[in-house]
Amino acid sequence: MNLEADLIHHVGEGIAEGQLVRWLVAVGDTVRADQTLAEIETDKAVVEIPSPRTGTVMRLGVGEGETIQVGEILV
Repeated sequence: MNLEADLIHHVGEGIAEGQLVRWLVAVGDTVRADQTLAEIETDKAVVEIPSPRTGTVMRLGVGEGETIQVGEILV
């Protein structure tokens, strides 16, 4: 199963975007549900983004240091 995860509901209420601090997975990795995919920094905190399900990472949506909007596809 290919994995697709977005940034909705993981960064906190009222947050519109965050900066990707660090990837904890790579393309081709098999991940399990709730495994941390990446760390995102918002104006309030650094948040770990969990995988919504088991699957294979097919792409990384943004590079480290780039900004990602809530709702944008992360992997």
